[in-house]
Amino acid sequence: MTADQGTTTGGGLGQHAAAMARSGVWTEEQLIADVDAAPPGPRVGAFFDFDGTVIDGYSLAAFARHHLRSLQVTPAAMGELLLNGLRGVTTEEDFERFTVAGMRAWAGRTEDELTELGERLFVQGIAGSLYPEAWRLVTAHLEAGHTVVLASSATRFQVEPAARALGVEHVLVSPVEVVDGVCTGRPGGPLLWRTGKAEAVRTFAAEHGIDLLQSYAYSNGDEDVPFLRTVGRARALNPGRGLAAAARHNSWPIARFRRRGSTSPVDLARTVAGVGGMLGGFATGLAVGALSGSRREAVDLGITLAGELGSALAGVKLDVQGAEHLATRPAVFLFNHQSQLDVLVLAKLLRGGFTGVAKKELARTPGFGLAFRLADVAFVDRGDPAQARRALEPAVERLREGISLVIAPEGTRSATPTLGPFKKGAFHVAMQAGAPIVPIVLRNTGELMWRGATTIHPGVVQVRVLPPIPTEGWTVTEIDQRVAEVHDQYLRTLANWSGRAERPVVSEEPTADAGAPVPAPPLAWGSAPEMNPLETAMWRAEVADPRLRANVALLELLDPAPDWERLRAAHEWASRMVPRMRQRVVEPALGIGAPRWVTVPGLDLDAHVRRVRLEAPGSVRQLLDVVGEFVSAPLDRDRPLWQAVLVEGLSDGRAGYVVKTHHSTTDGLGAVQLMSRLHSRTAEHDPARPEPPVPTPDDDVSRTALLTEQLVGTARSAPLAVLRRGVGALTAGARPWDAVTSALGSVTSAGRSLTPPGPGSTLLTPRGGDWHLEVLEVPLADLKAGAKAAGGSLNDGFLAAVIGGFRRYHQRHGAPLGTLAVGIPISLRAQDAPEGGNRFTGARFPAPLDEADPAVRVRAIREFVLSVRGDSSGTSVVTDLLAPTLSWLPAPVIGAVSGRLTSANDVQISNVPGVTHPVYIAGSRIDRMYPFGPLPGCAAMVTLLSHEAQCCIGVNVDSAAVTDPAGLVADLQAGLDEVVALGR
Repeated sequence: MTADQGTTTGGGLGQHAAAMARSGVWTEEQLIADVDAAPPGPRVGAFFDFDGTVIDGYSLAAFARHHLRSLQVTPAAMGELLLNGLRGVTTEEDFERFTVAGMRAWAGRTEDELTELGERLFVQGIAGSLYPEAWRLVTAHLEAGHTVVLASSATRFQVEPAARALGVEHVLVSPVEVVDGVCTGRPGGPLLWRTGKAEAVRTFAAEHGIDLLQSYAYSNGDEDVPFLRTVGRARALNPGRGLAAAARHNSWPIARFRRRGSTSPVDLARTVAGVGGMLGGFATGLAVGALSGSRREAVDLGITLAGELGSALAGVKLDVQGAEHLATRPAVFLFNHQSQLDVLVLAKLLRGGFTGVAKKELARTPGFGLAFRLADVAFVDRGDPAQARRALEPAVERLREGISLVIAPEGTRSATPTLGPFKKGAFHVAMQAGAPIVPIVLRNTGELMWRGATTIHPGVVQVRVLPPIPTEGWTVTEIDQRVAEVHDQYLRTLANWSGRAERPVVSEEPTADAGAPVPAPPLAWGSAPEMNPLETAMWRAEVADPRLRANVALLELLDPAPDWERLRAAHEWASRMVPRMRQRVVEPALGIGAPRWVTVPGLDLDAHVRRVRLEAPGSVRQLLDVVGEFVSAPLDRDRPLWQAVLVEGLSDGRAGYVVKTHHSTTDGLGAVQLMSRLHSRTAEHDPARPEPPVPTPDDDVSRTALLTEQLVGTARSAPLAVLRRGVGALTAGARPWDAVTSALGSVTSAGRSLTPPGPGSTLLTPRGGDWHLEVLEVPLADLKAGAKAAGGSLNDGFLAAVIGGFRRYHQRHGAPLGTLAVGIPISLRAQDAPEGGNRFTGARFPAPLDEADPAVRVRAIREFVLSVRGDSSGTSVVTDLLAPTLSWLPAPVIGAVSGRLTSANDVQISNVPGVTHPVYIAGSRIDRMYPFGPLPGCAAMVTLLSHEAQCCIGVNVDSAAVTDPAGLVADLQAGLDEVVALGR
């Protein structure tokens, strides 16, 4: 698990950035401070996912509601959309099916019609779900001159209205096919989902000269890990469980914004109490104030009590700067209207002595309408400008009488956090009355009570009262200029609220040391937070039966022997490149449920890496004996599951380097993926290699809490999982009888898979549990040619050769040439599957040992392997039936089941593709790589790994079953020679 490594191990983080990275979870202030510290200019990109990241929820929901209300989608189409959603979206094909079903509702509608619909739905609904924190984060990037992009799997009709509101010029979206101005209801090109979005970002960056290493990406979705990995500064916003795990794996900061639509019973009760306090306080004030005989004093007292009681009961506090300017009376108090909560805030802030302006619809609101009328509020018809001007005329008289006026110059609440244009009415009133204008800037009332919401969230409203603006000497001709000046004050105040100093934006290329250094990401390998059922079974089986221990190892012959300190330092670097190397396993309480990977606070290299020296003469047999003892020893289950040993003293000046891990960490293909990424192509140290930071350790994980979490999660997901399986069954086949036939065939196939075969080799029956290692090799080209001559693949030829070798072994020992039970792993890795982990299943081949012709064996194996790969029904049923339950079985049960299944195999044979080019570790060339798999109760494990031009074969045998290992090696070599001879 190492690569070419020098003695330096610095991670390259600045002090400020390092402190923030260690914290794991960032605040909005940290996110924005990090943007401020980044290089300015357009070469730095800021790529934002849209749904769930910039807005709370999904923009498609607004379109779906519209289509349902307008009856523009048929029940059949909506049913298809729901079925696709219930089946789940886990692959590109799933997402394309789901998206196409949604696009069909747009077929036949013009492009202009859909554009207008998108704008309308944005204002009516989507805008109200914008995260203010995301809005401010976008603004920070724009102010830094960065190239900001909304990158979404949604369509431009959903995303472009938000981009315009945010001031974002660029969007990357899933294309919609439009022909002659009419939507066809089909995609117009590749969809931006998972790898598609990542590729779109890379293409955009190349076209616009963006430095992706210095750039940012933000997302909430589990599927967006490839998208986030395209940049040097990835940020997980509001992540789900999968993305949160990936963020911990990659040391990405996590930030969580307050959900826009969430409402708790406490919030609802607090809202009722707050509204009741406002109305009750106003009524009490009126009653008490009436004793003075002054209506104005009664109203003022009512407003004061309404503000104090309402805010206290609603849990709303004010943080006011510039409160001294509120003493300017009478005045025209302007405020930026964000929320219905503004009424309560202004009542608490101004405490009487004012009247206001409201839309005419509020005059009929129960409770509040009467209060507004008693306070002489002017009701205006926003659709009738002439009536609105007339309604404001009494306000001039009120100002001259000493009663202030409160008015929102935007005229209505903003659909977004953006400050809207100011109307001139309030400015005319102030000018005519000669009263000063006092700007009140509200920052976050829209975050405590969303647009259209009915509940109030507790919190602190941030308020800034700006100095009074005299209006004496103003003229009608300059009113537009005055409006623009005040509007600009609001913009500057909102933009610089956090106190960030303004800085010029330059277009220069960022230098290497500009801004906070960017840490390199680790490898995207082994990022799953928990073991899958197969891994859990391998992990627990050895607890019940030590013979089922699942250590896997790779022995490398190095020429020359490497420098020890350099090799040791390589493991520290590798542990940052592969966070799994710094993770241990935590079992849930009672030993049931899925074991979880947890990052340890520190890595004790001395416990994982050591060196030994062979005594003279330093033979390969001595090396294999040392390696065998090391590999077969159980791993410490309380530490990260890997160990490595450097074996020096080989007679030819070479050294052996062996690394072992637990099979629950990865399968063979995953291990090769890792080695190919970590080994170097040159002997020299690479100063430009990536330097990931040390992974952030996890908090202490309670085993009881882990079990509780999984039980609750399973209970919640089980109904949906059952429903999805049912939907999958309904949609998989067109005819019911086909589905029934397929199901019966699957059950039959599953029964064959779960039932052990008849008796295998009597010669290999004994089992002792110890491990003995041997190696052999054959030229890769020769074995391929022999297999091809018989009509098979390299794997077919290798299997035929091993079976032929065991045939010879049985003949030499006078054993019956019956059936050899051969276990064969079948890889289940998809092309886009995450690296690492285990994704395979097994097949069992009853090999007749009386077949002497290697060509016949090759063809028989070829036919068997193709049939197994072509008919996955048995495997599917086994997976569907057993996988959900394996994690919930205790170790003794798993041990019994695993022992019954795997011990029935005489031999397990595996073929893993390796590297085709020279590779190095710590400056030493790797001459050979020999893989050694575990013995899960079988007599022998034979594994092939191709390395450059050679097939390196590792043989692990149980000494009780194979009493003549040297003879078996000779027989296996003869079997290889038989197959090779077919190609000559």
